[in-house]
Amino acid sequence: MRRWPTWLVVGALVALGALALADAIRPTGGSVGLSLQAPRASGLQGTLVVAGPDCSVSALRLPTLVEQEPPKQPDCGGTVWSSDGTVSARCVRGMTIVDLTPDGLLSRLRGCAPAFRPNGDVSLIRAGSLVVAPRHGAPRVYISRNAVASQVSEQLPNSESYELAEVQWLDQATFAAILSGRQPWQRAVAVFGQGALETVVPEFGQRISSLTASPHGNLGFAHNQLGREFVMLTRAGKEVPLPRIANARAIAWSPDERWVALVTRTTTFIARTGTRQVVRQIPVGGDALDWTP
Repeated sequence: MRRWPTWLVVGALVALGALALADAIRPTGGSVGLSLQAPRASGLQGTLVVAGPDCSVSALRLPTLVEQEPPKQPDCGGTVWSSDGTVSARCVRGMTIVDLTPDGLLSRLRGCAPAFRPNGDVSLIRAGSLVVAPRHGAPRVYISRNAVASQVSEQLPNSESYELAEVQWLDQATFAAILSGRQPWQRAVAVFGQGALETVVPEFGQRISSLTASPHGNLGFAHNQLGREFVMLTRAGKEVPLPRIANARAIAWSPDERWVALVTRTTTFIARTGTRQVVRQIPVGGDALDWTP
C-alpha cells in the first residue's frame, strides 16, 4: 500500500480543521476575523443563559465560565417571560395563555405573538392589531391594524396588506415589529413610538423572524435568505456589523452592550458589538440565549 509523506498528511488534517470552522462562520464582503483568545477578564461580565431544544438551561458566569443557577428562565419554545421572571405567556391554538407564576393563576386572551412591556403588561396580536393586557384591568387595542397600514403607506407598496407579525417592546411606549404583507416577500422591520411610526426598513425581504431587542434599544432578527443568519439594526434602521454565523439560533447582548453573542446548536460565539470579529467561542449551544448582569 502506498504511504503518503508525513507532511502531506499533517497538511490535510489542518485543512479539514479549517473547513469545519468555516462551516460555522460564513464570510461576508470582507473577511471575518477569528480569535480563540478571550478578551481581558474585565471585558466580559455577567451570566450567559443558554436553553436547549427542550428548554433545559445552562448558566455560565463570565469570564470564568463557572456553572451557576440561572437567574431566570429565558424565552424558549414559544414561551416568553416578563423581565422579572414572574409571569410567562405562550400561544396555544389562537389563544395566549398567561401564567402568573408562582401563583399558578391562568388567564386566556384571544390572539398570539405575546410580548411583555417593561412594567409586566403583556401584549398580543389579534387580527393584525396590537392589544395590551395589563396585570390588573381589561385588554385594550394599543394600535389597530388599519393604523399600522396607514402609517407605513408612504414607505411600503401595497401597504394595506401589511400587519403586525412579531413585537418586541423597547420601553413602555415604544415597540419594534416585524410587518408581514400578503406575499411571502412582503416583510419589513418597523419601530413605533407612542403609537406613531418612527422607522421602517423593508429591504430584508421574506422569512425574517426571531425579533430581539437589545438593552439600548437596538434590534436583532433572523434572516433566512441563504441560510439562517442574524441582522442587527439600530433603532433608526441603520445596519450594524455582526459576525456571519451560519445557522445561528438566537442573539443576545451584554448588559452594557459592549459585546454581542450568537448561539448555534453547539457553540456560543461572542464578538465586540459593531464588529465582525469573533473574540471567544464557548462550546455550549442551544435554541435560546440570554445575557444577564
